[in-house]
Amino acid sequence: MMSSTTDRALGTLWRVLLAGVALLVALSVAAAVLAVLQNLLAALLSLLMTALLVVGVGYAVYWAGSSLLGSDESPAEAPAEYGPAADADAVDRLTEKYRDGALTERELERELEQVMDEAAGDGDDERESELN
Repeated sequence: MMSSTTDRALGTLWRVLLAGVALLVALSVAAAVLAVLQNLLAALLSLLMTALLVVGVGYAVYWAGSSLLGSDESPAEAPAEYGPAADADAVDRLTEKYRDGALTERELERELEQVMDEAAGDGDDERESELN
């Protein structure tokens, strides 16, 4: 049986309509996927902003509390001319003088003993003043 011109025209129209519906479905799916990605990105940014806000408020409360109640930082360290740092500096200077040849071995030993005695004496003075 031969198809008529009308049948061929209706078949072509049916194919065009079917292609149009398929295109609309594909565009709808693509739009839905983009909407999901957009919402996911918005949720992540919202979470990040909330975390930054919480950290900022926490730090502000910590800062205000430490300012009002006093700092919990350690007290200022003793000047360099006192304490273990001064002893280490003195030992380093003496060792360098010995390496440069400015001191003999005997002089180095005598100077080191003097530095160690002074360091031991400083500690005793501190303990005595704390006891009194």
